[in-house]
Amino acid sequence: MICLVTFSITIDSFTNIESLENTIESLVELGIRNIEISGDPSNSSRKNLELFNTYNISVLGVTGKWTASKGMITPILLTSDVHLLSYSKNYIKECVKLCNFFGGSIFNICLLSDYDPKIDRNHEMISNKEKMKLLKRSIGVLSELTNFSKDFGVSLLIEPLNRYSTPFCCNTADAIFIMSKLNNDYFSILLDTYHMNIEEKDFSDSINKSKLFLKHIHFADNNRRMPGLGHINFNSILKTLKKIQYTNYIGLEPMLDRNYKKEITRGLNFLNKLCNKYKI
Repeated sequence: MICLVTFSITIDSFTNIESLENTIESLVELGIRNIEISGDPSNSSRKNLELFNTYNISVLGVTGKWTASKGMITPILLTSDVHLLSYSKNYIKECVKLCNFFGGSIFNICLLSDYDPKIDRNHEMISNKEKMKLLKRSIGVLSELTNFSKDFGVSLLIEPLNRYSTPFCCNTADAIFIMSKLNNDYFSILLDTYHMNIEEKDFSDSINKSKLFLKHIHFADNNRRMPGLGHINFNSILKTLKKIQYTNYIGLEPMLDRNYKKEITRGLNFLNKLCNKYKI
């Protein structure tokens, strides 16, 4: 079998379970040697780099803190608050530096917005015209950040979140619209199957439409557990990735508990069978 796809996993999946060193030891035992570290520049140290080197672990990139995190302000790029925008841009730049320091090459961008009581986020009660208008306003900021990240050899990846997080960039079509306005080799798309399950009509169609821009993909089932433990059709997803000749990493981003070894093993067995099936 020719392996075109390699798995990585997000370190944030192990939050509050155990020490980082214990997690790294377990990942090596499970056969995973590529990770995406947490986007918390204040909580990273040179000791972590030594730890990764000791266990021969490679850092693929950094996963941003785009939801409420203890001790951190949620970064919002679609904001009219100049101070919040400045903070958010600086947060991204610090994460880019962090990514470069650990030898990574990707960082995900999510477009959260100011709270607006007129918008029913649960049901996406916002016109497409209004959505595009606000997304266009983000292009200047995204361009500035991409030019910054380019100097550090880090690609920014726009990641659509589901409507319960943001009504503005919540699906593949929104991400492709942004890509059409921002022509930069260091700006691409990250798709996440958990969010896609809520927003996309057809996984295969969405992946096909984004194939020219798809740099990374996160796998989690509909219940945010490991693939194969919910109802998402990963058979169709991997078949489509094979069809578009996707050769980048597949990032695992499940919610885990202390029994994670069994769950990760079960999920990897499930995925490896599909990879063997499609020879990827």
